[in-house]
Amino acid sequence: MATTLKRTQMYFPEDMLQQVRQLADSEHTTIAEIVRNAVGEFLRKKKKREIDWDNDPLWDIVGQACGSGCSDVAEHHDVYLYGGKR
Repeated sequence: MATTLKRTQMYFPEDMLQQVRQLADSEHTTIAEIVRNAVGEFLRKKKKREIDWDNDPLWDIVGQACGSGCSDVAEHHDVYLYGGKR
């Protein structure tokens, strides 16, 4: 399946553009191909960092009972956290 490429315009600092040109020349490719590969890699890494909430082990602790022995924690949580009178 062929991919349709869309034209875009970008601005680079002069020194960065010079480095990309040299890389393109040394690899016998184009600046556009290097930029496409770099953006593709960036997007793959970004997607890997997204959290898979359905499989996150943190969810294993949700709903587990804790044995504080206090029956009014929801109502008086500030007292338990910071002290003081109920």
